[in-house]
Amino acid sequence: MRVIRCRRPPRPPGMGLYELFLKTLPDVVWRLSRGAFDVAHAFHLSSAFAACVARRFGGPPIAYSFHGLATRTYIVARRRRLEMLERSVAAADVTTVLSEAAADMFARHLFVQPEVLPAGVSLEEFPPAPARHESPTLLCAASYTDPRKRVPFLLHAFAELRRNRPNARLLVADNPDPSIAGKRPRLPEGAEWVDLNAPGALADAYGCAWATVLPSVEEAQGMVLLESLAAGRPFVAAASGAPPEIHANRNEIGRIFFPDDGAALVEALDEALCLRQNVGTEGACRARATDFSWQRLAPAHERLYETVVTGSRS
Repeated sequence: MRVIRCRRPPRPPGMGLYELFLKTLPDVVWRLSRGAFDVAHAFHLSSAFAACVARRFGGPPIAYSFHGLATRTYIVARRRRLEMLERSVAAADVTTVLSEAAADMFARHLFVQPEVLPAGVSLEEFPPAPARHESPTLLCAASYTDPRKRVPFLLHAFAELRRNRPNARLLVADNPDPSIAGKRPRLPEGAEWVDLNAPGALADAYGCAWATVLPSVEEAQGMVLLESLAAGRPFVAAASGAPPEIHANRNEIGRIFFPDDGAALVEALDEALCLRQNVGTEGACRARATDFSWQRLAPAHERLYETVVTGSRS
């Protein structure tokens, strides 16, 4: 696979309210129009719109993977976003989303039924560790700068959990999203920051955890949940977006709580930690992760390209 990295120019003055990365559009349009590409696969709206424009100048057919939830809040958050979405989807040969929840939201607001094509997890990158940490340990790998991840909400719940589990630990990822400005929250007693950017650090963190937690809302898929399952660790997640699909009412792999119910989150955290005592927890988690492994999902992604290419030639 040949990787071409292009310089991202600075954002022009006055463009702060418009879609991110629009400054890359001229270069992408030029490259797609002149290159002999079979497919333009866009993973961001600016890229999809650039491919849409390039199609008018001889650019390749388009596969657009919308990796988010098309909520009303998202659609109106930036100027001309709705127009860009509608034009990109209309020009794309195939539009995909990551989950049934994302597909339902997409159809509700954009009146188009996309194809559900989840992202896969590499099982070999997150092998089960031989032993967890001796203290009951939770891991939150979400970015604290993203308000949807609701890390402060988790920190409050963890402080409540410590009243009954004074030896409980919480590892919080110290990996702020560079595209989102956010204040670093103050950690309660028992919580600590961990750097997950070093090679192998994330897998090691899953390995020492007893369970992981993703308190966010409007998740289009929740890759950290799949990584946790691959490592044999149960998870706690909010009943919002795609996590309930991953959980699939299987209490042996974790707990789902109502998004704004702090007491329910505390209870779910406690119950997830108790799953360590069950002999079959690790195997059940790995089995569920297999459903989303790249070994199983890669053929579906290959068929996506075949559909786009053969459709453009017919």
